[in-house]
Amino acid sequence: MPELSKLLKLIDSVPEYHSLLDELKQRSDTTVVVLDAARPYLVAALYESLRLPVLVVTAQPENAKKLHEQLLSWRASGLVRFFPEPDVLPYERLASDTTTEMERIQVLSALAGCNGGETDVDLPLVVASTAALMSRTAPHRDFISACHTVKLGMDIPPFKLLGRLEAMGYQIENVVEVPGTVSHRGGIIDIF
Repeated sequence: MPELSKLLKLIDSVPEYHSLLDELKQRSDTTVVVLDAARPYLVAALYESLRLPVLVVTAQPENAKKLHEQLLSWRASGLVRFFPEPDVLPYERLASDTTTEMERIQVLSALAGCNGGETDVDLPLVVASTAALMSRTAPHRDFISACHTVKLGMDIPPFKLLGRLEAMGYQIENVVEVPGTVSHRGGIIDIF
């Protein structure tokens, strides 16, 4: 992975970059034309300089995947997130792919700050296509209220935890094999 701090010194000497930063900090409507090859570097540099969550939107899902892969070479993989589009249309009566749903929930959790008490140093850089953003998600208020962190050493009554997990949408099963399921056997609760 290239060392971004050294490369930031290069772009930091460009006056146009500082103008762009100032315009973005003022939340003005800004349009920038960038060569395709320079786009991941510029996005990574802006993300590093602004120290804010960043959402990059592409027109096509393929472009979002490509940009996400390119950004991984500039930033730590835990900070760069890909927000995939659902694999089924809203009117189709098909079950969506569990992996896609989990990826979407993880990105929304990172954006909402449901990171289990971690600091805001790990604000995400999210890449999404317009199709991914057009699909409905839970309202922010509801999503935040469903966030729950369980840490080592916490004392939680098992039935209270089971009730909360079930209210959040977990399915109670005999055996936990897929994400979104929970199992209770005696004093043991398995959560996936």
